[in-house]
Amino acid sequence: MDIPQPDAESEPEPVAPKPRRSPSAFRALSHRNYSLFISGQIFSLVGTWMQSTALSWLVYKMTSDPFKLGLVSFASQIPVLLLGVYAGLFADRYNRHKIIITTQVFLMLQSMALSILTLSHGPNGEALITYWTIVGLGAFSGVLQAFDLPARQAFLVQMVPKDDLGNAIALNSLTFNAARIAGPALAGELVAIIQQRYPAGTNLGEGICFVINTLSFLFVIVQLVRMKLPPHESHVSEKRSFQQMQDGFRYVGRSPHILALLLFVGAVAVVGLPYLTMITVFAKDIVHGDARTLGRMTMSVGVGAIIGGTIMARRKRVAGTGNLIVFATIGFSVSITLFSWMRDVITSCFFLGCSGLCMVCAMIGAQTLTQMLVKESYRARVMSLYAMMNMGLMPFGNLFTGAVAKAWDPRWAMTINAALCVVTALILGKCLPMLRDSARRTPEYEHMTAEQ
Repeated sequence: MDIPQPDAESEPEPVAPKPRRSPSAFRALSHRNYSLFISGQIFSLVGTWMQSTALSWLVYKMTSDPFKLGLVSFASQIPVLLLGVYAGLFADRYNRHKIIITTQVFLMLQSMALSILTLSHGPNGEALITYWTIVGLGAFSGVLQAFDLPARQAFLVQMVPKDDLGNAIALNSLTFNAARIAGPALAGELVAIIQQRYPAGTNLGEGICFVINTLSFLFVIVQLVRMKLPPHESHVSEKRSFQQMQDGFRYVGRSPHILALLLFVGAVAVVGLPYLTMITVFAKDIVHGDARTLGRMTMSVGVGAIIGGTIMARRKRVAGTGNLIVFATIGFSVSITLFSWMRDVITSCFFLGCSGLCMVCAMIGAQTLTQMLVKESYRARVMSLYAMMNMGLMPFGNLFTGAVAKAWDPRWAMTINAALCVVTALILGKCLPMLRDSARRTPEYEHMTAEQ
């Protein structure tokens, strides 16, 4: 969809007057609240990626089962699907800033519990952590994420004006993927070194990664508390919750351009994004590496994603974003197909980097268009649907991919997923003219074109 930049006369947003502009690629950082948000995220996300990498390695080390690895991801993501609509309404009705602070505090406690159980031992000398404990803690984390994601995505427009929104989304991705480079690399090295120095079966390396993640939450919580925001204003009427949820669904149904973006994100989440979970299987069983190998392969995705995020951050207009999404998705599909058939670490890392670049371009493009075209009174509800399609449907993709990988072969599981991604991209490309026409009939489009 070729959608121009937003207009300053769109619906009133609780954003302070814009200060002096930063260089174009980092212009969103000129807004104090957003700068505080990003600086806290940098530390927190490094810890999150350390925990994610160490947890995947720990689970696969305990089970050697791709399906059980996928089940852990399923447990941590399915609450986003089950609670997403209500969580979006919650974020439209209540103070998003306070919601985010609350979820971060409880996520820190969840990480603390994981740390204690992993590092503690029972009378027989075995760690207290078990596979089903990990599944349970993952489900608890998923409930928190269900409320955190729509509030966080809708909160962006309270930190930056709409004409810097695309840049803020891209910088969010850059931060996320910069942490994806540092976090897995640190976790992989730490776990590998400790495994070499201590007897087989120890979980000390993984436990230390969980402790680091627990401490990292302090940085983002402090920065969130330091923000100065105008008084909260609810964006929903006094209707009952069920009616307000229905209103959100009706709004999306009346907006084919937004519905198409949500369906695209959901399809890619099911057949594309599960490759991130399967990297653990490839690191251990295909290229016969250790935790350090997993860290390097995950880091490669981050390197590519940083490049893709930089490309998107430098875009000043959103014209042509629809075509970019289509071609980037096809490029992603080719990359993960080639990765799946490589047998050495270097070429695997190269194609993983390409997959990260293409996927970030596609997903940033989809989120940018969704955020720019949504009506403010429905923002959090629509972004909750976006989170449901992105994270909420991914668990089913993880289960499907894990089952195929276990019953058949991980390489064929990835190849099948890649082919389905290509089909998804081609369908979206075919629908683009109709979706552009739908977008042009909205007040949001008219406001956005006024400055052109």
